[in-house]
Amino acid sequence: MAIALKNILIKTAGAGGLGLGVYDAHARGRRDSIRHGKIQMADSTLDAWLDANRMTKESDVENMMKRGAFKWRLDSPLAKMWGNVKGYVSGFFTSIADNVIPIGLSAGTLISKGGSVMQKIFAGGLGIYALYAIVKAFTGIERHNKMD
Repeated sequence: MAIALKNILIKTAGAGGLGLGVYDAHARGRRDSIRHGKIQMADSTLDAWLDANRMTKESDVENMMKRGAFKWRLDSPLAKMWGNVKGYVSGFFTSIADNVIPIGLSAGTLISKGGSVMQKIFAGGLGIYALYAIVKAFTGIERHNKMD
């Protein structure tokens, strides 16, 4: 009975760690999505304005077409949507890469067989990493190391 409870607690810790890692990645992806969408829209607007105001030849028809294309590009949501998607994917995978150790340890506790030595190693590593993260957050160890 005690072994089953221990396995449940280890699997719960693994699921919690994996959930926190994915949540953090999603939150960073969301923030980067907004940022990249705005940057992409600004760049697209500038490019459209430059294209519309650059005269390659003195043609009224070409100038009307360029102005029409400029208005269309300003109203088009494609540039912002592309920037949002690019930003989300970039932010998500950057966060996954930044948190690869706790995510890997959490996945290891979930994947390994219940009661096995590997599961205990993954769970112990996850516990040590969580303790390190808590100590680092409350003591400011990282801040002092960067100032040296």
